[in-house]
Amino acid sequence: MRRTEEAVQLENAVHRACLVLLVAHFEGFAKAALSEYVDEICAVRPPARKVPPAFLELFTRDRIREIAALSPGVDRVHRTRRLFTTFSALWDQERSIDPKVISATILARQMTSLKPEVLRESFALIGIDDIIVSASSYLQSSNRGIRVDIKLEEIVAKRNLIAHGDYSVKPTSAELEDYIQFFMAVADAFSECVVHAIEEACTLRSTS
Repeated sequence: MRRTEEAVQLENAVHRACLVLLVAHFEGFAKAALSEYVDEICAVRPPARKVPPAFLELFTRDRIREIAALSPGVDRVHRTRRLFTTFSALWDQERSIDPKVISATILARQMTSLKPEVLRESFALIGIDDIIVSASSYLQSSNRGIRVDIKLEEIVAKRNLIAHGDYSVKPTSAELEDYIQFFMAVADAFSECVVHAIEEACTLRSTS
């Protein structure tokens, strides 16, 4: 039985919505993975030398920006004093990380999209050299010879077109299933990388 034009349009609309939701769901997963790293750091409180310098610098930089945006006055003086008395502890190599001066929210905020370069920069903050290369290697080891960066760019580009009202994008059921399987595999790879980063930071043995 031939489907009506209305049924076809409805199916396309549902598929477009599914793709947008799928991308949003994986973005949420990636941000949660970054937050998990912070949660473990706060629970174990390793010495600063065990934590990537870029991770420490992120929180110091965020406070400096806050101070720079303030008008001259008592509040700016107070915050500047607090920066040097409190946040200087982040740079004492043997001092335990103070959970009060780091934030999962600030770290997760660095991940603004699923673009490969954004993912690389965000996960580099927790000591993962190249999350995209690691994920590609993981997929290759499971007989899925897929370039993660290229696949992500394809999916994100379609998502962005849909978000901007482009009705010419019509993901098929087969494409959506392929994207789901892809994201599941990449999620496993990301999880392994984050677990390793947590172990590196929270195993309190000497690294010398």
